[in-house]
Amino acid sequence: MIEIADISYQVNDTLTILQDINLTLQTGQVIALIGPNGAGKSTLFGLMARIIPLQTGSVRFFGRSVADTDNRLLAQTLAILTQENHIQGRLRVAELLMFGRYPYHQGNPSEQDYQKVQEVMAQFELTQFADRFLSDLSGGQRQRVLIAMVVCQDTPYLLLDEPLNNLDMYHAGRLMRQLKALATQGKTIVIVLHDINQAAQFADTVVMMKSGQVMNVGTPAEVLTAENIRTLYQVDVTVLTHQGKPVIVDVLS
Repeated sequence: MIEIADISYQVNDTLTILQDINLTLQTGQVIALIGPNGAGKSTLFGLMARIIPLQTGSVRFFGRSVADTDNRLLAQTLAILTQENHIQGRLRVAELLMFGRYPYHQGNPSEQDYQKVQEVMAQFELTQFADRFLSDLSGGQRQRVLIAMVVCQDTPYLLLDEPLNNLDMYHAGRLMRQLKALATQGKTIVIVLHDINQAAQFADTVVMMKSGQVMNVGTPAEVLTAENIRTLYQVDVTVLTHQGKPVIVDVLS
């Protein structure tokens, strides 16, 4: 369970980015954070990931406070993909995935670590790139490698900020299905998304954010209504239903 209590965040003590965020998110789910630019999604993500220091309130993963957890234990609990990833040096794909195993092997990889790397490379269709340098890959290929590194960390919680960036339709859909499969295995994935149809199809819970506050929380069918989307994005849409899931198919002028 993820417990977010009494979170507010300001810049320069004047500009409020988040205000009174309280969420309880269940385990074994894909949880999508959606909302317009400036809604506070990435700031909340940063606070959850301990990238940004908390100013108020608390964030707990399975009862463990991110503020008080030592780095190694946190790295075995929580894996993170940010929007900005600047990998330094000439690293090959297999080496980068092994870096994701560092919280466990501490520089001395075991056979289990090598097996995990091979397994995840196959899962993400990266085996053919194992010996390629990250700098020699396309943007979409690099994004898949970075996501695979996070998955290789094999933590119960994954936080992914806009992981679909640079991915084509095939790989975006494949990634979302892989994340859904991980959730059915008991992992909890919090994912910041701009593609609300991906959220509608694959998320178990959708958190709608606007102006630094949580507007709605629920299943896609519960919250992704035309009225809620109009309030959230200031656009008129048509929402259909396909196999019990909402599909946003049109934006009306």
